[in-house]
Amino acid sequence: MSLCQNSEPRLKNNNIAYLGNMKLFDNSLPTHHRLANIRDNHSALDLAEHYFRRGIEVFKQAGNEGFFNTLNHSLLALIYAKKGECDQALNIAEKALSDALTQGGTIAPICEIILSSILLESGDHTQARRRLANSVKLLKKMEVETSEKDSYLFRIQMFGPIRVFHGEHEINVAMWRTVKSRHLLAYLAHQNKPISTDQIMEDLWPYVDPDRALALFHTTLYYLRRLLQQFTNKEVIIRGSRRYQLRPGSILIDRFQFEETAHLALKKETTAALAEQLEAAVSLYRGDYLEDLDYQWIAPIQEELKNLNMELRQKLAVYYLQNKIPSKALLHLHHLMALNPYSEKILKLLLIAYAEKGDQAAVKKYYAAFARNISEELGLQPSSEMEKFFANLSK
Repeated sequence: MSLCQNSEPRLKNNNIAYLGNMKLFDNSLPTHHRLANIRDNHSALDLAEHYFRRGIEVFKQAGNEGFFNTLNHSLLALIYAKKGECDQALNIAEKALSDALTQGGTIAPICEIILSSILLESGDHTQARRRLANSVKLLKKMEVETSEKDSYLFRIQMFGPIRVFHGEHEINVAMWRTVKSRHLLAYLAHQNKPISTDQIMEDLWPYVDPDRALALFHTTLYYLRRLLQQFTNKEVIIRGSRRYQLRPGSILIDRFQFEETAHLALKKETTAALAEQLEAAVSLYRGDYLEDLDYQWIAPIQEELKNLNMELRQKLAVYYLQNKIPSKALLHLHHLMALNPYSEKILKLLLIAYAEKGDQAAVKKYYAAFARNISEELGLQPSSEMEKFFANLSK
């Protein structure tokens, strides 16, 4: 018999016994009546679901979408599995894992382990073993990445708002003397090669008188160097012949990790191992490249990286559909639809994924939403090919 069927009464009794041991059921206390009412009307699993949902609401209101919120979702999925609602549990757990992969760190293998437990509850032992193997790989990869990070003085996240880390500790925004000093570090990381003073001035102070721009550059450079010297006595910004650059090997930059993995992976046929590499690459894409900076030199590479991210996600979605894993395909397809809501190609993949799951209501819902959006916003109708495709899929 599955744990989905027999665990609830045992957990309920254990929970009540524990509360009794803590003397919470002392009849002399007014709390007794309230707790007894909860005991009589809710199972332990119902209570657990209630509190995990409350926890998610609290983290959401606090603006915290990080480690603990993702863990709350993953554990909520486990509660659904214990209650026998395994389909819903899998959907929540896979979404939590997707969020965990974007965060990195220990949360990803934790979510993999919880997902494997849910797969065991649903009877899918093959996928459960694969998930456990994935968690081991993630932990080993973390060991390698930790040793690699230790060889760098700093780490910069350039996808989404720029963030700078020394070891595992982020350099707080309040520590920066000026916003421009952060921009200068981002610019030098972006260039990743020696760059002339004149070019730096033109790119960071494009509308400022040259003499004034030069003075601002030297002041900003001084502030940046002084900040970095609080964390290391090594010279991070080196100079030669009026050219400046970051010392090679001193800073780990997520953009170059992303590009290296992406360009290698796109040349190969997708396998399970390659899919893991692609997942690692897209997890680095936390938002548009340097999205909180507003300079002309950012726009071309920002668009290029956005397209590369979409290409990776589409490659992953197709692979998962070919291998009958529609739930994982949907995680990427919803991202793609948000980025390119007028693409019939992506819509087709989305509808196929829902059809594979046997969710005809979702097939009709997303097609209707697409047709409505392009009608209201573009004054267009789905192509005849798209209409025929939908008609065949929804039979």
